[in-house]
Formats: sequence, structure tokens, C-alpha cells
Amino acid sequence: MKWLETYEKDLTEVFAACEKTISQFPFPLHETGLHYLSKFNVFEQESAKNYICYLLPFWLQDSTRLTPSLYRTLSSANIFGMLYFFIQDDIMDSSAESAPPVSFRTQLLLANLFYNEFMRLYRGLFPAESPFWSYFDLYLREWCDGVGFEQEGREFHINPLYIAKKASPVKLGSTAVLLLAGQEEQIPETSDILDVVLVTLQMMDDWADWEQDLADGSYNCLLSLIRSERQLPPDSALGHTEVQQAVYHQQALTRYTDIAIANHQRLQDIPSTLPHLIDFHSTLVQQLHEESENIESGRQLLQHGGLNFILSTLSKK
Repeated sequence: MKWLETYEKDLTEVFAACEKTISQFPFPLHETGLHYLSKFNVFEQESAKNYICYLLPFWLQDSTRLTPSLYRTLSSANIFGMLYFFIQDDIMDSSAESAPPVSFRTQLLLANLFYNEFMRLYRGLFPAESPFWSYFDLYLREWCDGVGFEQEGREFHINPLYIAKKASPVKLGSTAVLLLAGQEEQIPETSDILDVVLVTLQMMDDWADWEQDLADGSYNCLLSLIRSERQLPPDSALGHTEVQQAVYHQQALTRYTDIAIANHQRLQDIPSTLPHLIDFHSTLVQQLHEESENIESGRQLLQHGGLNFILSTLSKK
């Protein structure tokens, strides 16, 4: 995975810089902040890996040729932005019953400190009159639209690219690089490519999280697809067994994966100077394809009888 290995040394420096900044937060928020950062640190074994957030500025390095420190600064800015927006998501997904007020208070205080660092780094690079701030406003509005109104009929199967709005702030990492490199004309095409990648990334997350999202009543692309195939209203409830039946017996994940494969074909048809981003998308699609292939293989073995399934399972041990 050259899209990661090429930049591991840079990422080491970026996370060290973020840790140093957070360690200077007021007590005891610095401890909470460092713990929160560790949950997303690419070098932590059990962490969530939000690769596109950390790496997007570096993936434009070959075509923009800025000072190396600028890419690290922009990666740090994206990390602080990521932490800020993830806390917003955590709060919106929580209820008064699931988290005590002190937790909300701590999260809000920490979010403001993350946001302050996020803005401080960008203000140091872009003066008030820079077009960067118009893009900042656009991506923030898209995030609000995508997160705030995802349940209002804007279904995955109707307009998949709408799902990308939930991650629009990620685009700040590429837009900032292109502006600093004097390549603003590249921003629309890069944004279009990122939309496709962000859709597939959300599809991956929703496949991993469908059980939790089903229990919480949260929006989920896979569940949306299953509802549409069953001609159910967007707000109708699905049963756990019903989803399992669709996934494990009716090839819903295969059709879901076909959408990701089509996304990748679309990217390959676009002339691009972002090979690492395209390779990253290829990795996502391959992982989803392997999941669907494993399920389909198991389904076919079961169709040929339980003994074949047992023998196949034992042979893999």
C-alpha cells in the first residue's frame, strides 16, 4: 500500500506534533484529548484508521511540489478538524440516557479546543481575503446538509453522491494544497473524485456498522439499499433477521459491492494526477469485494449441503 507506506515517516511527525499540542490543553482536558487522538492514531493497533483525512494533503505532493512542512501542517489541520467533527457526530448520536451531562460538557469543551487548533493552522496559511474561506463555508454547509437531513428522502439508492456531503470537510486538505500551489482550477475535478471515494468509504463503514445502526435507528447505506429493494418507505423498520436474510441469502452485499466497483470504474475513466487516491479507493473496493465473495462462497456451500460447509470450514483451520 504505497499510498500509506510512502508517508509513514511524515505521519509519525504529524501525530507527534498533534500530541504535543494537545498535551498543552488545560487540565484535565489534555488527558481526554490525548486519549481521543489515540483512538484515531494510525500507529495504534486498535485505532480507527481514517487514512484519507491524514494522507490527503500528501497524496497531492507529486503534482504540487510545496515545502514538505506545509503538507505536514495541513495534515495536522485535517486531524484537528476530524476530531472536532467526530465529537459533533458522537454528541448527535448520543441521547440523554446514554451519556451523563458531564460527558457532554467534556466533549463540548474538548471540541472547542480542537476547533481552535483546526482554525489556527488554517488562519496561519490563508488570509481573510483568500478564496479558501469560501470553500470552507461551502464544505461546512454541505456537512450540515448531509448530516442534518440524511433521513429526509435523500436515499442512497437515488443519489449516492449525496452521502459524500457528510464528509465534505475532508476536502479542505486537498483544496488548501491546490490553492497554495496556484492550482485552483483543479479544485472542481478533485472535489468530484473525492465525492466518489467518500461514498465508497461511507459504504465500507456502513457495512461494518449495520447492526449498530439498525439498533440505533441511524442512517445506513446498506439498510437503505435493502429497504429500496423491498419497496419499503425510507423510515420503515427492518428486523435484524430480515437484514441477515438479505445479506447472507439474497446477495444484497454483492449488489452493494457492485455499486463500489462501478464507482472505481468511474474513477479510472477520469484522467487524474491523484494515483494514491485512486489506489486507496481500489483497496476499499477490494476489501468490500472480498467480504461479499466470502459470504457468497459460504452461501453456495450451504446450498450443496451442511457436510460440505463443515469440511470447507475445517480445511481452513
